[in-house]
Amino acid sequence: MRSILGIDTASPRGSVALTVDGVLRATVELPAGRHSSELALHAERLVRDSGLSLPSLTGIAVSGGPGSFTGLRIGLAWAKGVALGAGTPLALVSAHEAAAVAANAEGCLRVTVTPGERREVEIALWAAAPAAAAGERSTPAPAAPRLLREPQSVPELDLAEAIALLTNGARYVALPSNDVLAALLNEDDLPRRPPVLLAPAVASVGDRLLSEGASSDVFLAAPAYGRAPNARKPGT
Repeated sequence: MRSILGIDTASPRGSVALTVDGVLRATVELPAGRHSSELALHAERLVRDSGLSLPSLTGIAVSGGPGSFTGLRIGLAWAKGVALGAGTPLALVSAHEAAAVAANAEGCLRVTVTPGERREVEIALWAAAPAAAAGERSTPAPAAPRLLREPQSVPELDLAEAIALLTNGARYVALPSNDVLAALLNEDDLPRRPPVLLAPAVASVGDRLLSEGASSDVFLAAPAYGRAPNARKPGT
């Protein structure tokens, strides 16, 4: 049995989720503004209510950003502590990929948008996961969406209308047209997705990464903040 705990504290609607053999077992939304004080309580309760324990988990997946500075630190610090203490594999999940999975729509292209440097955002373009070949054996972990365009910075002004309409620390939208950039700049025709909790997608991506042997180093894993900190050492 493969059991993966997914953690997202990098977006305003923080959440934890548990998947078992690739199937979502439970999701809990963290109280707004209390990610730090409530994460351990809700994660441990969710795992316990599913008849499991933290040491028995197959792995822990946590959002690695880009996202909230404080939120990323909260989630990663707790996940690393548990992974280190229990000897559990850790998967650091890109917020872009988690958002692409959360916005899954069959046959649709997806654009994920996350915070970047000041006056900028990061965007990436994704296609639906390729269909399995006839007779190919399926695996518990879902296939990854196909990355068509690496995350890159874009001035906020070019996406002002779209960003105002999209939600979550990792924002997403499904685009059914192949003319992606034209649709992105023509916000009036931009299909929109309602906000969702991202922990289930983090767990799903983490399950695939761990199945592929792509675990993260518990000591070296570090979040991608998306921008330089406000406070910097003198001379930097």
